[in-house]
Amino acid sequence: MSDSTEPITFDAAAAAELEQAAYAMAAEAGAAILDTLGQEIVVSYKDEASGDRAPTNPVSDADKAVEAMIEERIRTLFPDHAFLGEETVDSFDSVAEFTWAVDPIDGTQNFVNGIPFYSSSIGVLQNGVPIAGAVWGASTHTLHPGVYHAHRGGSLRFDGELLDTDGRATDGRLRRIVAVPMGNHARAAKWDYRSLGSTALEGALVAAGVLAAARNPDPHVWDVAATAVLVPASGREIWTRGKNGWEPLDRFDLDNLAKWRQLVLVADPSTVEELKR
Repeated sequence: MSDSTEPITFDAAAAAELEQAAYAMAAEAGAAILDTLGQEIVVSYKDEASGDRAPTNPVSDADKAVEAMIEERIRTLFPDHAFLGEETVDSFDSVAEFTWAVDPIDGTQNFVNGIPFYSSSIGVLQNGVPIAGAVWGASTHTLHPGVYHAHRGGSLRFDGELLDTDGRATDGRLRRIVAVPMGNHARAAKWDYRSLGSTALEGALVAAGVLAAARNPDPHVWDVAATAVLVPASGREIWTRGKNGWEPLDRFDLDNLAKWRQLVLVADPSTVEELKR
């Protein structure tokens, strides 16, 4: 969250155009990821083993290939835009008006172990303000892969169609699901909690009305840039807790974009206050 108190301004026409571009790229990324199924993948780790603990932060050759593909598309279509990718973050140094924040495979641990809960997340920022986003999910509310997408001021869509975000109709359900990492957050008895492993897809499923909420203690900007567009488009809320306490996540600090990490909560308006703990 930026410390700026200036009103948020953005180009509405550009936001709608960028949504469509992000949607197309997310769909292409998803197709590329699906093409790797049944093939051998090569996995390395960004962290080191420590004592009895094995490394926990994997990256696959598929992550790198998908990110390279998305970056090439962006640089061809929008040569004056900046690119911030999880696998190439060390080379990011830009003050461009528009920045694409990309996680090629969010949930790599699930991906490399064959668990079908991962995503590809593409968010677009204009001067730090999230204005367009798309999240391809291996698992969606339809039980098929697909893309959730939106632009600032618009409505949530799924594979090009307006999405009913009321969620599944139920009779007698007493408990809903909140996604949190293992060991994180004081857990209230009224919720069921799950550690699912893909921040971007969890946010998309909150937007779609599947999850009641999702909370992550320290995501990167590429994990939540798209979510910060999808969630408001569905009428739900996204908050972050930084040095000034809880604030709506409506912009990112451009001076610290590549290193941004803060607690993020996405939830129904009726449940936000209960989960701000």
